[in-house]
Amino acid sequence: MTAFVAVGGVIAAPIAAQAAEEPSIMVGVTEVANERVVFAIEGTGFGDIQALPGQTEPHAYFKLNEVGSDLSEVAQDDTSISASIAEGGTLSDELSVPIGELDASKSYEVISWPSRSFPTEENVYARTAVTIDWDALFPSDEAAVPSFTAEATEFADERVDFAIEGSGFGDVTALPGQTEPHAYFTLIEVDADLSEVGQADTAISASIAEDGTLSDVLEVPADDLDATKSYEVISWPSRSFPSDDNLYARTAVTIDWDALFPEEPSEPAEPSEPAEPEEPVGPTFAAEATEVANERVDFAIEGSGFGDVTALPGQTEPHVYFKLNEVGSDLSEVAQDDTSISAEVAEDGTITDVLPVPAGELDSAKSYEVISWPSRSFPTEENVYARADVTIDWDALFPESDPSEPAEPSEPAEPGEPAEPTDPAEPTEPAEPTEPAEPTDPAEPTDPTEPSEPAEPSEPAEPTEPAEPSEPAEPTEPTDPAEPTGPAEPAEPTDPAEPTDPVEPTEPAEPTDPAEPTDPAEPTEPAAPSEPAAPTATAEPTQETAIELTDGSGNPLDGVAQGGDVTFRIAPVEAGTEFAVTVHSDPVTLPTAVGDADGVATSSWTVPADFPVGDHTVRFVSDTDTYELTFTVLAADAPGGGSGLAPTGSGPATELLAGAGIMTILCGAVLILVRRRVVSASAR
Repeated sequence: MTAFVAVGGVIAAPIAAQAAEEPSIMVGVTEVANERVVFAIEGTGFGDIQALPGQTEPHAYFKLNEVGSDLSEVAQDDTSISASIAEGGTLSDELSVPIGELDASKSYEVISWPSRSFPTEENVYARTAVTIDWDALFPSDEAAVPSFTAEATEFADERVDFAIEGSGFGDVTALPGQTEPHAYFTLIEVDADLSEVGQADTAISASIAEDGTLSDVLEVPADDLDATKSYEVISWPSRSFPSDDNLYARTAVTIDWDALFPEEPSEPAEPSEPAEPEEPVGPTFAAEATEVANERVDFAIEGSGFGDVTALPGQTEPHVYFKLNEVGSDLSEVAQDDTSISAEVAEDGTITDVLPVPAGELDSAKSYEVISWPSRSFPTEENVYARADVTIDWDALFPESDPSEPAEPSEPAEPGEPAEPTDPAEPTEPAEPTEPAEPTDPAEPTDPTEPSEPAEPSEPAEPTEPAEPSEPAEPTEPTDPAEPTGPAEPAEPTDPAEPTDPVEPTEPAEPTDPAEPTDPAEPTEPAAPSEPAAPTATAEPTQETAIELTDGSGNPLDGVAQGGDVTFRIAPVEAGTEFAVTVHSDPVTLPTAVGDADGVATSSWTVPADFPVGDHTVRFVSDTDTYELTFTVLAADAPGGGSGLAPTGSGPATELLAGAGIMTILCGAVLILVRRRVVSASAR
């Protein structure tokens, strides 16, 4: 950009003194596509022009001007050059004009006038019209328009792979968190409403190369396709939903339906016979129940015919979901936190696994079945692989007990009866308060009413035997009952033997001293054996490796807001195991997680403020295993919420099975406390 300023007024060349050879110019035009036009100026006849003060040689101004425009509108910041004039009056220079100053609908000329002045009709040295090749300057943008092809390859009864080859995506830029730009692709029915495309639809996010090309494969399960419909593949911007306004491109596809769904061989003469071989091909399974009293039911699943199930992205082998469901219930009510397992499918299409269901989730008044459906989805009537009715032995799961027996602990109050001297034998019953110490066997906290037989909690019916103390003929032997306190600290419970003093009918009131056996209640400290409640750790099947969403203090989160901090925690894992951690759909790489001595690996992340709101997937990948969790990113001003999908290799909610186990332990702890209070009350 050359400035031309009048110094001390306009100095006009004395036109009258010009030599016989008038200044003239020739201009060659070179277009630089989408950038500028270069005007190569060759001039002659400028010999009479003198150098101005401060110049070592004379100069002349040149600029591009619209033909017929008012020269008085030429401004100091217009693009121009000041060309030096050689001794022979010739000059040679280039004037480069940006395309932003050009208009294809106008005509232009190059003009020349004296240095250090503005052009006028009187002082112009020379002018010449120029021709600009507008097509060369503004080439067609057709090559930059995104386009792609999608060639289908059919895999019988499994899926269709669409090989996508695209070009013209050079203008797509990488979004925050992306290392390269991406574009989404999905298969839809021709003329379908784009607003119905959902986040759960099968789609890919293809990376775009520097030259605007892309190459990827879109895999669509056969179950998602209908031979009566026509389909097309569409492409639209990453991190958005498709609309008629933002589509990059779309192309119809041709699917060989006969190759995808080959006809089964049949013998017209006996059409029923060919059907028989099909039975073992379809998925089927049996679920045999094993009841663990008052804890859970384990369903041993043995399945076959799952050979057509394929591993999903991130899985090293195919998986299938299993859960217990009430017969006839609405499958749409199945929730993410329901107890379930993700069973691995062997190469021969067989499955062997165990589905543990806590007793607290079962109702003996209902009928149940086990259902199976595809991994990373919710069950529907259309996608259920198979279902099997199950038989639960409710008596074995919930053994009967006499609810009236809890009143027995109040019998120790009967020692007041010894006030009747005529029946002193009854004071031997106070020796029974030593039996409340038997609650020190909390292995069966669910049977707190059976303090009389703690040694064999499995036989609660025997508590009726305390009636035997009615044989006071041998009051000196109450020391023997002290032995049942053995599980605690039997040495101390022998003190209650003092109630033998009531043998003296004259002082029957003393049997009230046996209230002291409340001290033996101290043996309830062996409630520490409440550790046996650990058998409720039958929930151990839930100790499958799982990912959890937590805050910086390790507290579980339901979701994380834009701009918020989150720690992804996976456990249990082997110490030293390294996991590559990424957030999808557009991969965001997080710090590597390494298993510590406690079997826990974590990776923390600050969610970008502009990260898309909605469900996303975090993936932990080691050398041998892959685990996933779907979590929710909320708007920056929204409250937290939403839990993730189950990791690969576990059920859609096995993360909460551990929670069920914890609840069982808590319930046991509450029962133990209740039992202590009952024992204490009876001792008083």
